[in-house]
Amino acid sequence: MQEEPTFAARLSSEVVMAELVDRLEELVRCALAKGADQAEAFGQRFEGREVWLENNRIKTAKSHPGEGIGLRVIKNKRLGFASDNNLDEANFEELCTKALALASANLTDKFQIIPEPRKLSALKGLYDPRLAELPLKEAIAMAKRLLKAAKDYDRRVTVDSGGVFVNTGEKAIFNSNGLAASEQGSSITAMIMGMAREADEVSAFDFQFDGSLRLTGIKIEPLARRFAQNVIRSLGAKPARSFKGTVLFSPVAVAETLLFPLTYSINAQNVQKGMSKLAGKLGLRVASAKLTIVDDGLLKDGIASSAFDREGQPHQTIKIVNKGKLITYLYNSYTANREGRATTGHASGGYRSLPGIGTTNLVISPGEATKAQLIRDIKEGILVTRFSGNANPISGDFSGTVKGGFYIRNGRLSYPVTNTMIAGNVFDAIGNISGISKKLTRVYSYLLPYLAVEGISITSG
Repeated sequence: MQEEPTFAARLSSEVVMAELVDRLEELVRCALAKGADQAEAFGQRFEGREVWLENNRIKTAKSHPGEGIGLRVIKNKRLGFASDNNLDEANFEELCTKALALASANLTDKFQIIPEPRKLSALKGLYDPRLAELPLKEAIAMAKRLLKAAKDYDRRVTVDSGGVFVNTGEKAIFNSNGLAASEQGSSITAMIMGMAREADEVSAFDFQFDGSLRLTGIKIEPLARRFAQNVIRSLGAKPARSFKGTVLFSPVAVAETLLFPLTYSINAQNVQKGMSKLAGKLGLRVASAKLTIVDDGLLKDGIASSAFDREGQPHQTIKIVNKGKLITYLYNSYTANREGRATTGHASGGYRSLPGIGTTNLVISPGEATKAQLIRDIKEGILVTRFSGNANPISGDFSGTVKGGFYIRNGRLSYPVTNTMIAGNVFDAIGNISGISKKLTRVYSYLLPYLAVEGISITSG
């Protein structure tokens, strides 16, 4: 489990959680008094409850609280950063001294500027007090339900790992430009991974995930049944044939194969370093006109929804790719300063580190077809439920093993496949999309469809 979870927004900059913000203000004042030109403090308090499954049983169940604070200072255009894993004011003097010492050892950089405050909008319905009050025994009961539902579907199902995870807490930020914001939040997630066994045969592994900001938003039994159905259907697998054709990627396979090179390439830091395949392509067509990608930091019940990013800048709903055209890269304040533009509100991370860049709720816009219709349109191809392999984030080249795959012939799922690999290039693949499902599935903080892609190399046998 993450030690620094991302929480959903509940409070705007006008209605702050006074006690935590007051501590951050004290730390900022300490830094300024010691000679910083600018300072920013980011703090978190959280409590996690986690129940882990392993080998068809409950393995561990525990609650763990945590807190911490990170201080960013600018002195003479030099950056310094220090963090501590508690919020005790007694440590503030040492923290300020350390951050300023690191700044003095750094090179000058005129783009290192603490951002100004911008208006934030309050979000509703993203905090559930029932999750904050949920006892560990209830999380254990949910994990038992997850295990039972999978095993009840078919006794051949084996749950290798999984669990139920509840996070609650608060985060806040204060800087020397007058920015003060805080939020309180909660989330619950569940995941399950495993296979089916029949005599000496072991099916392909499958993985399923669900999450919500509300206790009632997570669906334990449907999650378990979806997993169990996939692994049972994978029994009796055999090789297909080698050919170049259509691959139908499941939402999980889209996340495992295509998304990392894409999110890497729209990160402004990678663009500015010359490490992005999409550098210099703003306004140009980089994908099929069928493809629209949105990052929505304000999405209702989005796992990564929040009023503001790691720098206190407002999240927003932003189109990254619109009908195949690249609209924007993702920026934090530093990368935005380098180009003389506004941040997109994508500073990421927790109290332990300087702000990075990351997506929030990444959504591939739905198409018009059902999964069944996409299959019917494929003369010959492979359905990839999961992908186990590598994708180079710079070149976009990927290759790996198909997990839970099916050979498609004349618009029908013919049989499950084994000993089958796929290879291609992500940036070619997104230009060869022939179909997108209208139903989206949550995979971590992504909402993803099935994607039919032409021209993928398939090796089997």
